[in-house]
Amino acid sequence: MSTVEITPFDKYDKSGAYHWAECDRRYSNYLRYNPALDARYELTMRAIRDSEARGSLLDVGCGDGCLMARVAPLMNKVVGVDSEAGAIRWAKEKLLNVPNCEPIQTACYDLPFPAESFDIVTSADVIEHLTDPRHHLQEIRRVLRPGGALVLTTPKWRPDRKWDHRHEKEYRAEELSALLAEYFHRVDLTFFWPLRWSRFYATRFGWRLLKLISIQLWNPFLGHSAAEPEKFGQILATCREPRSSSTR
Repeated sequence: MSTVEITPFDKYDKSGAYHWAECDRRYSNYLRYNPALDARYELTMRAIRDSEARGSLLDVGCGDGCLMARVAPLMNKVVGVDSEAGAIRWAKEKLLNVPNCEPIQTACYDLPFPAESFDIVTSADVIEHLTDPRHHLQEIRRVLRPGGALVLTTPKWRPDRKWDHRHEKEYRAEELSALLAEYFHRVDLTFFWPLRWSRFYATRFGWRLLKLISIQLWNPFLGHSAAEPEKFGQILATCREPRSSSTR
C-alpha cells in the first residue's frame, strides 16, 4: 500500500459532472461548452483509435467518466479509476447505460489490477497534479501489456504563470519526454491548443465567438503539431514499448 499523499480535488463536489457539461456541443449549452477541453478529449480519442488496440483500456484519473464514454465504442472494456468519491459517484451515474465501462474509486499510486492487464492506459491531465509522478508511471507500466501504449496529456509549462493553482508541477516538453523515457522505449510528443487561440479565448468577446465557431464550424483548439512547442499550450504523449521494471 502506498504512503504517498493524495492531493485533494474537490471540484466534482462543487461543480458536479462538469466535464460532461463542458463537452456538450449543443447550441443551447454554448455558454458552458469548453472547446479547449473538448479538443483534449478528441485528440486523446484519436490517439487511441490510431493505436488500433481494441481490447481493454484503463483511464487513470477518470473523474466523472466523460472520456470513458467517448472511448467506450472503440474498446471491449473500459475501466476508470479516481481517488475522489464524488467523481466516481458521477461517473457511475453517467455511465449507467454504458455496459462496458466500470468506474472504481482508488488512488493512481495503487492500481488494484494484476500486471499486464490493459492494452491502453490514458492519463488525461493527471500528472501535473501529482506529488510523486514516478510512482504513477511505475503503476501504469506494471498494468500495461508488453505491446500496450500510454496516452497522456498535460499542460505545457509557460514562464509567466501556472495554468492552474492546483497543479503540483507543469512540465517543459523536454522534461516530460525525459521522464516518460524512463518507463517507455518510445515516446512521441504532439503539441496542441495553439496559444494564439488561447489568448483570443481569454478576451472579452473571444470566448463567446470561439465557442460558437467550435460548435458550428471547427474547433481551433484541435490545431496540433509535433514541432514548435512554444506555440502550443498542451502536450499529448503517446508512449509505447514499456521498459522492464528491472531497468529502473
